[in-house]
Amino acid sequence: MSITDSSENRPPALGRFLIGVAGAVVPSGERSQWRARWESGFRDWWTLVQRGELIFFGPAQIVQYCRDAFVEAFWHRFSKDGLRDLVRGPAFVLAVLGTLAGLVGLLSHGFAGTRALVELARELSARVSGVPGDALVGHGFSLFFGLAIGLGAASLQRLPLLWHGWRYSVFFIAKTASLVALVALVWTEAGAALWARTPVAGHPAATLYFALWVSSMAAFGLVTLWSCADQRRRCPKCLRRLSLPVTVGSWASVLEPATTELLCEAGHGSLSMTDTDSAEPDRWVVLGPSWKELFQTAGR
Repeated sequence: MSITDSSENRPPALGRFLIGVAGAVVPSGERSQWRARWESGFRDWWTLVQRGELIFFGPAQIVQYCRDAFVEAFWHRFSKDGLRDLVRGPAFVLAVLGTLAGLVGLLSHGFAGTRALVELARELSARVSGVPGDALVGHGFSLFFGLAIGLGAASLQRLPLLWHGWRYSVFFIAKTASLVALVALVWTEAGAALWARTPVAGHPAATLYFALWVSSMAAFGLVTLWSCADQRRRCPKCLRRLSLPVTVGSWASVLEPATTELLCEAGHGSLSMTDTDSAEPDRWVVLGPSWKELFQTAGR
């Protein structure tokens, strides 16, 4: 029996487990062959360790070997072009927002401040005597004020939502609502944590809370502006970020003002965005089938 066949000299379970996890990233059609190759290499490496032919050995070497396995598995699943398309796609934005919301929930011990407000609202609705409603009224007013700021910022943008179909509009609404909800959660949880750690009657606490309130109200407007700017540079068909920006025209010309033109990498169309302060709306041009064939050829 060889040294790699005995149960006493089997490779460490940590390395075998990590290689197995990395193999789950590889596409199913190549998974078995990929695992066999990396597990065989790991057994050969462990054989050299057992024979004492390696001077340096430790958990760090196992982690480094498995790290290389993860890197190769990742690039088996995602090519560079595919990863770029994933980042430019609409799902990436929503996934990042969901991750940030989960992180806020983890840091705030399960949205403790939000749960306290919900419980306070229940007590007020049940007309329990002696329940202070100032905090609930203050949060309600602030949320209404922040939403008004966001709606005002959105109304100043020139987004032709109805012209581009329901998918374009639904994605914009979902993205903006997620951003606003994330700001509201951060503001609620940060305010609750601030009051829990600082005396309520102290002037420093009031100053810090006012600064937090002003920053949160500004954040409502900023995230809405970012959502509008991000939506403006997306393809109405596939909702991916447009690329290949080219500036044409001149800032000093009235007849041909400075304009930025962007293309959809899938060949759906091109967008002309006016860089000046003129009221001229953005112009979307649908490309013909010949353009799609050109983009497909360039992507090979």
